[in-house]
Amino acid sequence: MEKKHHHCTIMVNISPEEAMKMISRVSEWWITNVEGSTKKINDVFTVSLGTTWKKFKITEILPGKKVVWKITDCHLPWNSDLTEWKDTEIVWEFSGKGGSTTINFTHLGLASLDCGAQCSNAWNSYIKVSLLKLITEGKGLPNKF
Repeated sequence: MEKKHHHCTIMVNISPEEAMKMISRVSEWWITNVEGSTKKINDVFTVSLGTTWKKFKITEILPGKKVVWKITDCHLPWNSDLTEWKDTEIVWEFSGKGGSTTINFTHLGLASLDCGAQCSNAWNSYIKVSLLKLITEGKGLPNKF
């Protein structure tokens, strides 16, 4: 069975390099409880909200072009498969033109998972609302616990 991915895109008026820096500020647009570093290749970080947590490793960085986060472990207590996200990847791709940047977000395989619809809706909100607000207004809307 072919895996289906979740994808969303936003456009912002900053450089691709600045967009990459904003994405690394995970606690300011996604979930406030972040442990570890979110900036360099091989950095490992964990986001948690209550009993739900996800552990990531940054496996690829192409400055101004691409960042890949691999989910190395997780605990999803609201899901029948507690580790459903494990070994999936999140790919951020950036392309700039004329002072603006397109940020393409893809969670590989997410739409094929049991939580596909629910998780896709959540990602859309985090990317298209919270991350966009962080970039354009200086303050995102991360989940707090």
